[in-house]
Amino acid sequence: MNWYRHYPGFAIGLTLCGLVAAGEIALGVERWMASRAEATRLQQRRAELEGMGQLNPAPTREVAAAIEADLARAQAALASMKAELSGQPAATEKLRAAKVPAARTDAFFDLATYVERVKEAAAKAGVQLRPEAARAGFAQYANEGPETDRIEPVFRQRQLAEHLMNLLLEARPEAILAVRRERPRTKAEREAEAQAIANGQPPPAPEGGDGPDFFALDPRGSARVPGFVETSAFRLTFQGETAALRQFLNRLAAFELPFVVREIEVEPVSAEDAAADAPVAAPVVALPNAAPAAREPSPALAAKGPVQTPLVPKSTSRFSVTVEHLELLTPPPAEGAAEAANP
Repeated sequence: MNWYRHYPGFAIGLTLCGLVAAGEIALGVERWMASRAEATRLQQRRAELEGMGQLNPAPTREVAAAIEADLARAQAALASMKAELSGQPAATEKLRAAKVPAARTDAFFDLATYVERVKEAAAKAGVQLRPEAARAGFAQYANEGPETDRIEPVFRQRQLAEHLMNLLLEARPEAILAVRRERPRTKAEREAEAQAIANGQPPPAPEGGDGPDFFALDPRGSARVPGFVETSAFRLTFQGETAALRQFLNRLAAFELPFVVREIEVEPVSAEDAAADAPVAAPVVALPNAAPAAREPSPALAAKGPVQTPLVPKSTSRFSVTVEHLELLTPPPAEGAAEAANP
């Protein structure tokens, strides 16, 4: 090894050549590994391209433009449906602007005032309010207001019930037999229902049991979608001629508020039942010196001939109309949309 001392330049050159060779080898290995990775990615891209080529429709610019046009039409149709299902702006805005009672006492007086308004309107229209309908759907709160967590949902139901009662009284049936509503649900109960449905579980049963004010709408016939569409159902039972039902349905069809008719039940009323239900007329008291009533018809009445009997006599029926109020909710944003909005 003494030649390193005698030829230092040659030794240095040889060392540099070795280092260069080692660097070239390392660089070659690195490039080979990079080329393998690129080849693998290229193969994946080719597989994806072949898969996309088999899609129907093919992902071309023309198809993308058609999809964007379909999306725009769908969004316009959705906006139109939302506008139609929101009712008339004046009526819906009046509901939203109403101040919710702050305490149970305020809620009690609000319901009592509503009952008095219904009774006055019924008396003015000449419509009987049977005992089952005397409190217009809120007999539960005849002596006290709703619980604190139910003040807001009961108040909203009162607003909707008053709207329905006004429409029904305008139709002038003979009598209103009953007014029933779905049991109001608190915000916590609605959230629990939505969570149960999201987990694939049956929704919990409403609290409070049964009562004369309440009925349960079959979920299969309801438009309720937790988190998207909230509903409130009512069932009004009344007695009268078919014209009263027709006028009531026509007023609902005006869609001042978004009510949808879910069910109509018709039960004919016999003449005996109609006579029993009719109000009793005040007896006629004969005066002592009054002349006895003539038994023979007057010549003027006899000249008119026999009384004409209509071909189709008027009939009285009992009607039960079930309606559902729709309220579109603003759904929470999806996780992907939330992340995009808040990067």
